[in-house]
Amino acid sequence: MSIEEEKKSSIWASGLALFSMFFGAGNLVFPLLVGKTAGSESSSAIAGLSLSAVAFPLLGLVAIMLYGGDLKAFLARLGKWPAIVVLFILAMSQGPIGAMPRLVTLMHASVKPYFGISLWSFSTLICGLVFFLTIRPSQMMRLLGAILTPLLLCTLGLLFAIGIFNGPLPLPSFEGASHHFQEGLKGGYQTLDLTAALLFGTLMIPHLAKGRSSKREVERTMLWSSAIAAGLLMVSYIGLCYLSASYSPLLPPGIADVDYLHAIAVQILGPSGSLIATGAVFLACLTTAISLSAVFSSYLQTELLKGKGGAIIPLGLTLAVTALMANLGFSGIMKIWGPVLEILYPSLIVLCLLNIANRLFAIRMVKAPVFIALAVGSAVFIWP
Repeated sequence: MSIEEEKKSSIWASGLALFSMFFGAGNLVFPLLVGKTAGSESSSAIAGLSLSAVAFPLLGLVAIMLYGGDLKAFLARLGKWPAIVVLFILAMSQGPIGAMPRLVTLMHASVKPYFGISLWSFSTLICGLVFFLTIRPSQMMRLLGAILTPLLLCTLGLLFAIGIFNGPLPLPSFEGASHHFQEGLKGGYQTLDLTAALLFGTLMIPHLAKGRSSKREVERTMLWSSAIAAGLLMVSYIGLCYLSASYSPLLPPGIADVDYLHAIAVQILGPSGSLIATGAVFLACLTTAISLSAVFSSYLQTELLKGKGGAIIPLGLTLAVTALMANLGFSGIMKIWGPVLEILYPSLIVLCLLNIANRLFAIRMVKAPVFIALAVGSAVFIWP
């Protein structure tokens, strides 16, 4: 294999790994919920979803890339204590009391029809599996990019190909395009992917820097990898939203959010569809759980434990708390973090834009616009 072919292969592997990091519980559930009510206005809902769940995460990846994957330096322009607080919130929202237990609850919902295992037992077993798959970061990237992500894409691709081309047309929507655009925008917010982008950059960029001689080469690889991941996310959201818009009228009422893909897959493929849906959900959540456990345990080790305990103790603590928090259930976890992230999201978008402007054009302004955006986000949440 030539050097150029090796570089292309590395970019694709990194892009697949990055996609698998993002594509977890919220990325499966919220496009389905957006599509459920969108009907014939699915394209408007997808436009809103693509802005908050594709463009904003891509913005975050570019911003953190320009800071070499150093999240502390990225946040330092806010001042010492605001940076510490924001870093803590970001880490916790994606860590063992936020996104990680949400992933466990969705994995449990996918396998429960076959094994009848309790959430408590399942969360203990799956966190043990994630521990062993995460303990070696270099092998973790290879596992994500070369094995788990292709399996995930194959299962989703099968569902999309059969479901979209053979499915019924979506029913007409009584609301206008702007309403469904806003619903898509809100659904994308709930995926938490801008916050995830900033954290995943701290994992991906040091990985890409190994064996590359120049900063420009690392940034080029990161940009192409990010574009591949964003493209795959976009295709996945389009497929999930259209599936939900087409098949929701055929489903019985009262289906739980975490069971929605399973119900649609059975409509598309019959009893065998449940196995396809189970595989898609389980792989999507497992790949993201592996990535988040690596990110949070690194934060715990460096920022809170100050290097004590090696790598095993922080990872073990991360997954033990995850197993406990998973028993709150999907909706219980969202009640904790939904309001916090809705308030924080606008200020993170502004911070990303201003940090990019700082690196590219030496624009120094940052604190006032970010804090104004935080105040606006708070006001909108309190007085909608």
